[in-house]
Parts: sequence; structure tokens; C-alpha cells
Amino acid sequence: MRRIYILKKPTLFLILCFFFLILTTRAQEKEPGLELVVSGLVMYTPKEELFDASTEIHLTYWVSHRWAFGIGYTLIFEEENTVGHEIAGLTSYKPSHFLTVNFGPSFSIPNSERDLEVAAYIESEFNFKIGEFHVGPLIGTLIGEEFRLFSGIHLGYDF
Repeated sequence: MRRIYILKKPTLFLILCFFFLILTTRAQEKEPGLELVVSGLVMYTPKEELFDASTEIHLTYWVSHRWAFGIGYTLIFEEENTVGHEIAGLTSYKPSHFLTVNFGPSFSIPNSERDLEVAAYIESEFNFKIGEFHVGPLIGTLIGEEFRLFSGIHLGYDF
């Protein structure tokens, strides 16, 4: 009698790799101190169907192993050679050793293409320790006058 496998081999392989990464990643309990994170992102605006590249920098201070407060700065490389600038007030929460959730208000700096816009900023970072650094994918959204989604890779360092 033949066995029926629910999972195909590639799916099983990916699941095992994911659990291996989780189990082998050292616990990243945050001690009080500064953290610098630099991210490369792609932003998508569904209303206009636009994709824009951007760079994001976060500087946060961890007050405990779960909570941090800080500031974020984003450069958005928009169409027609314009650059958008956004500043976010960040609250960071670490529900587990490999996940950080950042949220807070975001303010786009007015330029010739747009006015001041206030939005809610929500982002999730998956953190994998590599030496003194942590790296991983991230996904988030800006909810305001314009709705935007973004995704990318981050690299962080704790001081």
C-alpha cells in the first residue's frame, strides 16, 4: 500500500529550514541601549499603481528587552527624479526573539509634488542574528491620505 504525503518535498524542505533558523538563532533579548537599523525597501502605492525604491534609517533606544522608542527617517526615490522625505516617531515592541513590530505617526515633508501628510506607520521585522548584526526581511504599511505598502531587507546593530 502506498503512503500519501500531504506535503510535497519542496514545501517540507522550506518548513524544516524555517524551523532550523528559528531554533539556531540565538535569543535576541534586548538590553537597554541604542539600536541602528538601515533598510532597503520597495514601496507600492495601489491607488496610482506605483513602485518606488526607498531607504529607511531607524535609531531607537531600548528601555527594556521588549520596548523601545526612537525616530525613523525615510528617503523615497520617486518618479521624475524627485525625492520624498518622511520622519516617523517610533515605538518598537519585541514579542519574540526573532520579531520586532514598529509603529507610530509618520510625517511626509512637503515638496513640489505633495503637501504635508500624516500617516500611521506599522512595520514588522524578522531578525536573524549574524555575529554582532541582525538581518532579515520586513513588511509594513503607511495608512493616511495615501495607502502604501512596503517590503524589503534590514540590517541592524545594537550599541
